[in-house]
Amino acid sequence: MSKLRWGSVSTLATLTTGLTRLRGVSRIHSSNVTIYTQCVVVDDRGMYRQRRSLRLVALAVTLALPLLGTSSVASAKVKAGCHKTHTCKSGRGTGTGGGTAPITVQVDPNPLVETFESNVAAVVQVETSPSYAGDTVAIEAPQLFDSCAGHNSGFFSLSHPSNVQTFEATLDNEGNAMVRVVGFECAPGTDLFEASLADAPFLTATTEVTIDPPAVTTPGLFAFPTSSGTVSGGEVETGDSGTFASAAYAVFYVETDPVYAGQTVELSSPQLADRCGTASIFEDFFNAGTTGTTSIIDNDGNAFFAFLGASCAAGSSVVTADVLAGTHPTYTTTFNILPPQPTI
Repeated sequence: MSKLRWGSVSTLATLTTGLTRLRGVSRIHSSNVTIYTQCVVVDDRGMYRQRRSLRLVALAVTLALPLLGTSSVASAKVKAGCHKTHTCKSGRGTGTGGGTAPITVQVDPNPLVETFESNVAAVVQVETSPSYAGDTVAIEAPQLFDSCAGHNSGFFSLSHPSNVQTFEATLDNEGNAMVRVVGFECAPGTDLFEASLADAPFLTATTEVTIDPPAVTTPGLFAFPTSSGTVSGGEVETGDSGTFASAAYAVFYVETDPVYAGQTVELSSPQLADRCGTASIFEDFFNAGTTGTTSIIDNDGNAFFAFLGASCAAGSSVVTADVLAGTHPTYTTTFNILPPQPTI
């Protein structure tokens, strides 16, 4: 196996809906709470038009007559800086009212328990309307990175492997984007994640992610994410073209008896590797392999793994973790990839 070092990772937790967070007991699948804003300009000059005299109204009509011939041409023009399929609004304001939020950001798993040397890792998904396909969304988490002493903390993807603290992703044809995030030597606490469209209508979504200190957890192998926005039952792959289209990212947490602290655990999934044709990488903080890799169990009996794949076929894959010591406890789970589709 080739060596790979980008720091140690744990899990990012989001503010959950209708669930009480259980610290150090078990992982919780959660739906992220999003707050969104949309920029709006209000024109209040119409409030005074009724006060104008009939004389001025008549004058206005007279002056407007020569312009009627060009009105249809003017109305067909798109305002500068606006996508032709967007509702172009500007200014600052807060979205209110019912219905689905126009943009959401989701971080998995939730909650996130630190592993190894207080490291964390998660998958970040942005969901919005397909009408914004091809637009840029900026993903940020300055509070998280301020709380992590490790210099390699940041976002990255298959197409942009270098960690950056502001990641500019391109929305695919379904309005989705996905990246990985890692943090090294992080302090426990709650951190804000934000996703913002770079162009009009400048939609913004936020969610809070809670990092819990290292703790003994329920034994098992757990795969994340298990949903994408409003779509449940698996992760919706993202990306439309190029080498890294139809991408799938996952994080796996092995949780076993602390008696195995310092021992090696191996994670593998030939099915998942075969499902993703262009790229298939399993990694922990130090090692990497194409069908699986190994990691060291921390003092609380936990270990982290990640997977990045491209050109992935939809379907379910069995993933296995084997502790290479003692009675060799083995854990299995499945990771389900869903075909591209709108997720909001």
